[in-house]
Amino acid sequence: MSTAAAAAPKVKKKHKVPHILLIIAMITLVACLLTYIAPAGEFDMDENGMAIAGTYHAVERTTVNPWQALLMVKSGIENAASIISLMLIGGGSIQCIVTSGAFDDILNYGVYKLQDRSVSVLVPSIVILMGFLGCVAGTDSMITFVTAGLIICRKLRLDRICAMGMFYLGYLVGMGATFLGGGIVMMQSYAGVEPMTGIPPRIVIFVIFVGLNAWWCTRYAKRVQKDPSKSYCGGVLEPEEGMEEIKAVPFPLKGIIVVAVMFGVYLFYSFANAAWGWDQSYLVALQILLGFAAYIIYGKSINDASKEFFKGAQTMGGISLVMGCARVIGFVLNDGHIMHTLAYGASQIIGNSNQAMAGVGLFIITLLFNMLMPSRTSKMAVMFPVLIPIGDVLGLSRQVVVMAFQYGDSLTNTLTPMSGPLVGALGLADVEYDQWLKYAAPLMGIYAVIAAVAIGYLAAIGYVG
Repeated sequence: MSTAAAAAPKVKKKHKVPHILLIIAMITLVACLLTYIAPAGEFDMDENGMAIAGTYHAVERTTVNPWQALLMVKSGIENAASIISLMLIGGGSIQCIVTSGAFDDILNYGVYKLQDRSVSVLVPSIVILMGFLGCVAGTDSMITFVTAGLIICRKLRLDRICAMGMFYLGYLVGMGATFLGGGIVMMQSYAGVEPMTGIPPRIVIFVIFVGLNAWWCTRYAKRVQKDPSKSYCGGVLEPEEGMEEIKAVPFPLKGIIVVAVMFGVYLFYSFANAAWGWDQSYLVALQILLGFAAYIIYGKSINDASKEFFKGAQTMGGISLVMGCARVIGFVLNDGHIMHTLAYGASQIIGNSNQAMAGVGLFIITLLFNMLMPSRTSKMAVMFPVLIPIGDVLGLSRQVVVMAFQYGDSLTNTLTPMSGPLVGALGLADVEYDQWLKYAAPLMGIYAVIAAVAIGYLAAIGYVG
């Protein structure tokens, strides 16, 4: 061995988080093991296929081995066909809208017009704008706008956390508290709830969340501008000579039309579903038209729109596979008569008081699990097969179960180091993780209390949307 090789420092291997398919495989093996050791039992079911509380009883054990579980993968993918079709088409549609330039134009125009305004106008306006964009079609690619936030913060003598708060947290809160769009459609479809129902309470929660986020960020920005020593990251950004200016941009009429059409499509489907009984096949058709309409409005090539639609559908391919494979977990638990046992056990833990506390319990379970698996679609595939039977046993409407999952899913995304967008945004802003926690953790705590109160109230009144 050469001297240079001997002197070379050893590279310490980093512990990697297992890939989602590996996590699903491990959970599936645990499910198989449970069929051998856990008590087998079932609830009686009503005519709607929902478990009847108080009817749990023991049944004969049926074991499922790992080979049998592997044979279920094909059936799992077939079983998830409906939600997979929505994901593929929705992914293509959103890709077309994003690449049309509509969101970039709206945001760039807003930042340009507001850049010379006072902190009390600029900061809340950007947070609200990002919340709105996150609501209608939030994507993790929006973290790139943090770089624009750094330019603004230099001009106004704010710190790096303000750039994160305005842009990263702005879109993330809007996306988590969304009341329309593909995310809501996927969750509701998976749970057997009519898509685009239950909008009114979601709008109220969205307004509260975005408004609170705007106030929180503005309050912090004013504090550090007045006294830089109050910054959580060691001081404010100073203007640099010859630093990059935010370029003038024209009024984004086409972008506003695209976003208005997007709103119109989802709101129209919500009305048509209730009034005329339109099913999800109509939603798929509308999403296809929506994607291509964005390119037509911008006067871009339909051929390019086709390429982007295909690319967007491709990005959903892996997640679609995850959704199908995750169904195997439910198959194993059901075939082994363990699913109802788990639901019964959970109902005994969180359901001994009242429905309000049961709804809050499901919210907290999701909130904690999200720290380990921040991906909404992956977590939905793993958790819904268990959450839905628990909700049925506890007498919760599936609309409330979906809302408990939705808000439990979103709030800890901004705290968990397993979140790729958070790590990326921290890198762009050059903010340390512990510095960010000082800013974001108290706000997420307030959000958790608000969400718990809302879910508890909706569960108590038996809200079905």
